[in-house]
Amino acid sequence: MRLALLLLLSALCAAAHAEDIYRSVMPDGKIIFGDKPAPGAKESKLFTPRPSNTAMPGPTSGGGPSARQQALDSATNDANAAQQNLERARAALEAGREPAPDERIGTKSGMRTNDAYDQRIKALEQNVTAAQKQLDDAQSRRNDAR
Repeated sequence: MRLALLLLLSALCAAAHAEDIYRSVMPDGKIIFGDKPAPGAKESKLFTPRPSNTAMPGPTSGGGPSARQQALDSATNDANAAQQNLERARAALEAGREPAPDERIGTKSGMRTNDAYDQRIKALEQNVTAAQKQLDDAQSRRNDAR
């Protein structure tokens, strides 16, 4: 009787932990896991995690992650850092779109920006382009590591 009750409780606990997990790929390649598809994702799939096997012993040699896993972790960290760098560069560009008072020239027909403004915006745009290339390269390295 006790064994049957124990088995029933174990089955109920396992069922309680079985929830739907969605793997969503955003337009920029970022992967998000959640209990529902991420809004704006270009692709969302139901993800079924493998059940953990607590009866299996851990690795006997080394105990640490494999070289492949280390390379993947490093590439993932690089991609995340590159994504943050790109977001900062885009924010700086948007914040810099408003000309500073010394970047305006008064004319008969109104105000226009001067060369200093144009050069500053060009530099901010180049930062965004470089950050996007850095992210693309990091995502490529991450995909190769998989």
